[in-house]
Amino acid sequence: MRIHCVQHQLLRGVQTVARAISPRASMPILGNVLLEASEDRVKLAATDLELGIESYVEATVAEDGAVTLPARILTDIVSNLPEGDVEIRVPEGESRATITCEKVRFEVLGLPAADFPVLPSSDGDVLVRLDAGLLRTMIRQTSFAVSTDETRPFLTGVYLVLEGETGQLVATDGGRLALRRAKIPSPEGGKITAIVPGKTMSELVRALGGVEGEVTIASHENQVLFALPGMRFISRLIAGQFPNYEQVIPKEYKQRIRVGTERLLRAVRRASITARDSANVVRLSASDGTLTITSNTPDVGTAEEQVGVEVEGDAVPVAFNAKFLMDALGNIDAAEVFFDLTGPLSPGALRPVEHPDYVYVLAPVRVYG
Repeated sequence: MRIHCVQHQLLRGVQTVARAISPRASMPILGNVLLEASEDRVKLAATDLELGIESYVEATVAEDGAVTLPARILTDIVSNLPEGDVEIRVPEGESRATITCEKVRFEVLGLPAADFPVLPSSDGDVLVRLDAGLLRTMIRQTSFAVSTDETRPFLTGVYLVLEGETGQLVATDGGRLALRRAKIPSPEGGKITAIVPGKTMSELVRALGGVEGEVTIASHENQVLFALPGMRFISRLIAGQFPNYEQVIPKEYKQRIRVGTERLLRAVRRASITARDSANVVRLSASDGTLTITSNTPDVGTAEEQVGVEVEGDAVPVAFNAKFLMDALGNIDAAEVFFDLTGPLSPGALRPVEHPDYVYVLAPVRVYG
């Protein structure tokens, strides 16, 4: 193999695929990045056997070939090379790469490309094509609510539902739920559901930053594929039955509060400074056009702030986890929200005033005194 490519493009590709590598790789080959040169590009790939990421870098290919190199060493080398043309050579039948740039030269020992796990070579059965910006927004507004409890794996992913002209992503950890709907082209194959691991969604939303165009979502056996310009994500799906999320979304409310999103976020953030107990509790109570937000932790201190709001219905004093509130308020993308309360010990719901496509349901915290 012998290729020439641009340093900053190679670095971006290496850094992108290296995110799929687990720090606790079970086999040496899983700590390596595959480099496969053909035609006018080099394909980079890495996987932890649950998530695989491929990135494509433009290159002048003098000799086809493939090799795998240690991800950490490769990243350190490429990130410290001068800006300019990078040459990578691998003698035929060997796994030793020579990397040169200007007057810098490295030799790196790798492993045979034949030992690298096989990732799907095609884009599988296409399910739907979505605007990259829309998909990024939908993931960002839901993925923070996935569970980290591995004893309930079906909650550690984002639930993807494609049906008719509606697509939705849902995530819940049992104490909160985020749902984002969007109008989409009709999917191929009728109703489609899948639980996509939270790690996949976190890495995908990062990769989608600044990407324009469409993302193709496809299926391949028990995997889902996301193809975007210059890269592919191949992820296993999580087995199991996702909870009936519709039944936990409040359909009515006893009190509705209309408030500026950023104003409420700042107030909750300030109150959280003295919400140092195990549940990170902030209390809310609204009446006569004023929302009062308080926190009180013995041996730490108290906080109180009042925010002007519009109020409909009877007062419903309630307490919530401050972090859970801030997670939603920081991602909701709306100037104002409705905060619907159903009772002191019943779930509340945040909804954007401008559109009905997003809802965030939050269980209250039981407090005493």
